Amino acid sequence: MDYAKLLTNGVGAWLNFEASCSRTSLFSEKYMAHPIGQILNAASRGRTVAEYKHPVLAPQMTKRGRRPEVDFVVLDSDEKVTHAVESKWIGRTTPSIEKIFWDLIRLEMLANRGVRCLFVLGGRRKNLELLFSQAAFDATDNRGLWSPLLRSESNVEHKTTLGPTVDARTPMLRKMFKDFQNFQFPHAVVSRRSAPFPSDPKSSSFQVYAWEIKSPSNRMPFLPRKSSQYNQVLLDDVER
Repeated sequence: MDYAKLLTNGVGAWLNFEASCSRTSLFSEKYMAHPIGQILNAASRGRTVAEYKHPVLAPQMTKRGRRPEVDFVVLDSDEKVTHAVESKWIGRTTPSIEKIFWDLIRLEMLANRGVRCLFVLGGRRKNLELLFSQAAFDATDNRGLWSPLLRSESNVEHKTTLGPTVDARTPMLRKMFKDFQNFQFPHAVVSRRSAPFPSDPKSSSFQVYAWEIKSPSNRMPFLPRKSSQYNQVLLDDVER
């Protein structure tokens, strides 16, 4: 089952239908969750669950507060997660690069356990292109090589490092790792775009992208506390 194609085509068509019905004032991440949930539920024959506790991160949380969740998961007959989907919407506000990156990292953790993972992004084409052009998204690394967060223009497989090699993303990674100093993170996240739908709309029309998120074949986990760039104790000493 090609969930990526189902979601890009289905959600993209649904958004443009809703826009034709003059319901764009309702558009939001929660509103987009409606077609995502319906498509996944139909494809999985009723085995889709929303706001599912993240199987890797949630057990690691020792402080009070809401445990990390996945927007949608598909379960098999043994209640094991087979697919996971995170989504973001660009509307009146734009999700931060940090939140998008965190979604990708959380999905990679599930992909490492054999789960098929997808990240879905929707909004007007012009707003999507503005996001893709942000410095932290369309970045170069410290060697001067192009290192985008996700490839938006091509379906080729792409690797995004979690190392401190992209100055525009290092501060957000430090923030992410602050409360997970003893947790093993992958050295990189692998992604592959599915063709967006519609493929070439007007700038004011709505468009949906989906990327499959995978683990690198040579996954090299690291602990933030063992990194001079991410160790919170060292960073606190520098600030003092």
